[in-house]
Amino acid sequence: MRREARHSGGGAAGFSLVELIVVLAVIGILAGISIPVVRMFSQNDLQRGVRPLTSMLRAARVYAATFNVNTAVVYEIAPFPVDDTILGQTVRVLSGATVVYQLPNPIPSTIQYPDNLRARYYVPTPQYGGEFQPFEPGFCVLLQEPPSPYDAFPKNLAHDMTGDPLEDFKKVTILGMQTGIAVYRGYYRPDPRPDDGIPEEEFDPAGVEYFVGHIFDGKGALLAEGKQRFSILFAPMPDEPREERMWTTRTFEDLDLNAWKEGLPQAQGTMGYQGQEVTIYRSTGRIKTGSLQP
Repeated sequence: MRREARHSGGGAAGFSLVELIVVLAVIGILAGISIPVVRMFSQNDLQRGVRPLTSMLRAARVYAATFNVNTAVVYEIAPFPVDDTILGQTVRVLSGATVVYQLPNPIPSTIQYPDNLRARYYVPTPQYGGEFQPFEPGFCVLLQEPPSPYDAFPKNLAHDMTGDPLEDFKKVTILGMQTGIAVYRGYYRPDPRPDDGIPEEEFDPAGVEYFVGHIFDGKGALLAEGKQRFSILFAPMPDEPREERMWTTRTFEDLDLNAWKEGLPQAQGTMGYQGQEVTIYRSTGRIKTGSLQP
């Protein structure tokens, strides 16, 4: 009797119809699952994110010296406080900025102003038109002094903005800022003029808002008192995971955050904030940036 030869072949067996249907069903299920994305901030991200801010500071300094007029970078305070993953408390941050200059003439005499506010308005420069430029998503300016790379947890914190110009002034002066900067965003000209002022018939008091900011005088110097240089910290948002906000020479499982906060010797030089320190020199107005990570 003749037997038919069987193929035990070495070729790969094909998929059955049932197997293909099962595979396609699994793919469909996986496609419907939202996979969380973990944001990884690099030094390149920080350097790219801080550039618009340093550009505004340099533009304000040049504008002030060119037109011999006080010029400010004013900051927008984020509308809602956020939970700080390092501090364990709710904090306020600065979320954007724009450039304004001070009108040379006093404000109209018919307007009443609080005694602690400036006597002249600031109005937008043509370049920005009074629109705040938001910082890149995930970044902000923290209302605290940047620590040096090997410092312990910073003690001079200015987290919460109360809205009271006098109280806020005490907090932001450590950053070289002024508060109570009266900005009228509904009026600007291509350049300041000696007789510049808001015509009384055009002025709407409801259009005035008050901000904190860095002011450069007509020589390009920073209007501030005390230190010769002031620094602010451009960094990831406080509600980002602490692994994204800090550098460490250890694994994050071994991170002793309490020891760092308390300034204990074993924590010094082992961890710190991720961020770009923006330094403004008072007498010259020069701006410099640098990483906090050693």
